[in-house]
Amino acid sequence: MKIELTDPLFLEAQPILKRIESHGYEAYFVGGCVRDTLLGKTIHDIDIASSALPNEIEEIFYNTIDVGKEHGTIIVVEKHIPYEITTFRTEGNYSDFRHPDTVNFVRDLREDTLRRDFTINALAFDAEGQLFDYHHGVEDLQAQLIRAVGVPAERFQEDALRIIRAIRFASQLGFTIEPLTFEAIQQYAHLLPKIAVERVRIELSKYFQGSHFKDNALLLFDTQISQHLPLLDGLDCQKALQYMNEQIPPSLMIEENFAWFLFAKGLGLTVTQANKFLRKWTHSNHLIQDVKDFYELDKIIQQGPLTLWEVYHYKMALIKPIEARHQHLNPDYQPVAKELKSQLVIHQKADLVANGKTIMGWLGLEKGNAQLGALLREMEYQVVMRQLPNEEEALKAFALNYGIE
Repeated sequence: MKIELTDPLFLEAQPILKRIESHGYEAYFVGGCVRDTLLGKTIHDIDIASSALPNEIEEIFYNTIDVGKEHGTIIVVEKHIPYEITTFRTEGNYSDFRHPDTVNFVRDLREDTLRRDFTINALAFDAEGQLFDYHHGVEDLQAQLIRAVGVPAERFQEDALRIIRAIRFASQLGFTIEPLTFEAIQQYAHLLPKIAVERVRIELSKYFQGSHFKDNALLLFDTQISQHLPLLDGLDCQKALQYMNEQIPPSLMIEENFAWFLFAKGLGLTVTQANKFLRKWTHSNHLIQDVKDFYELDKIIQQGPLTLWEVYHYKMALIKPIEARHQHLNPDYQPVAKELKSQLVIHQKADLVANGKTIMGWLGLEKGNAQLGALLREMEYQVVMRQLPNEEEALKAFALNYGIE
């Protein structure tokens, strides 16, 4: 099968492959870019595999970066674009169930594909779009199956992270996990505690955010993966996944922060417990703050409609999914944030015509104090709520009447 490679990423990278070929070596596009092209999806990056050894790649190209030469990976920079090129290889035992103890470079593409995780990821294009498929990956794409390359048990014992990658692809692509692969996942899920928490968390986020998550929400539980993740020990993961499935609007593409908010809430965690839970999963302070804000917004909407203050105080990127969720659960709920946003007279504290220094001058204060801070907060609130005009005379009168001693 030959495919016309029209995506700009392929066209930009074709000279790299041809240059390698001009020196007598083979080079191919491999992995996700091939799979997604065959599925008619937009590709976001490309990977290149070659029969050329790392030192041979360095001889062919002037601008190279060694990011893992011992494992066969060199980055080639052409026209300011980095290309990751990995030498065909076979791998030895995986004593840590994640990284090969030894790597042996080979010159044959077929041998290289034997180390891939799933058949749909073991596909390759040459520079002209000729497809190479040694493991019936195209058939599995057409049948919408996720099947391990070769013997599933061997693939998962080599790299236990592949266990979670399987459910991630099911969620992203809407594919079914092939029965023998599914059984092997259940059999070897006990290896997952050997994988770094951060690596597991990244795959879980992609699983939660998959466009077909609602059809595969319980896979994390049904595969027995959740039962072998230490950070989920003692938590009702099945209930949480059912909760997520019910709470996510069908048309909403959720962000990572909202996914983990729903997961934490589905687990029955308070905002304080969620904070500790997310830190254990090595989430960023930014995401943890977003989840805290989701908890607050959710409580506010349950108690009554949003006001100008919430739209001013919270990011619209957080308000939008919360409103979509409430509308999904209650069709009578009408989102109001967009309209309220258009009514704001200020969008940040700096938009006030008075600041701390100005007010100190009005009040004859030489230094600030806690009362001044409280005055500023009340002034900001009243301006946002349209109870006080954002005008110098009105703000000065408010400050003078506030009663700071």
